[in-house]
Amino acid sequence: MSGKTIKNICFSLAVAIGLSGCLWSIPSTKTQPHPLIETNAAEIYADVYFMRPRTERSMGIADNALVIELDEAPFLSLVKNEYIRVPLKPGITTVTLKNRTLWGPFNKIKEMSRSRSFTFAAGKSYFITTTPVNGEFRGIFFVPTLISAARAQEIAATLRAVGPGSSELFD
Repeated sequence: MSGKTIKNICFSLAVAIGLSGCLWSIPSTKTQPHPLIETNAAEIYADVYFMRPRTERSMGIADNALVIELDEAPFLSLVKNEYIRVPLKPGITTVTLKNRTLWGPFNKIKEMSRSRSFTFAAGKSYFITTTPVNGEFRGIFFVPTLISAARAQEIAATLRAVGPGSSELFD
């Protein structure tokens, strides 16, 4: 093979790898049917906002879509720079954030997850942000963190609302 052919193959391979990475960065999915979503308009629910702000710098594969689970059931995914409002049934809920990251001295891809339990009361609003933690060679993971309404409004000014009714609070 000539040097030009090898360069063309390498270029094509690089483009294919780059495009495959874009598939993991597709914007947020709609909320899946989940038993904690309040669908009865007559019931009082908790307004829960999930926010994924931008990061200071690129985090590689950890920048891809972040999966959010509620009580160990898949719920939705968020990409950087998005937030979503979800009406949830009141009660104690475990929020789990899952992401893929490069891990260890050989940069193997690994799934990381962190969970926290929150108590949501009917008629109240809650704001949960995804806080990145850089574990260096142990990889990057995200922690669900409850923040104040004032802090949420500051963060939301730079985010894109997704999902039905998500922009109501911050317009």
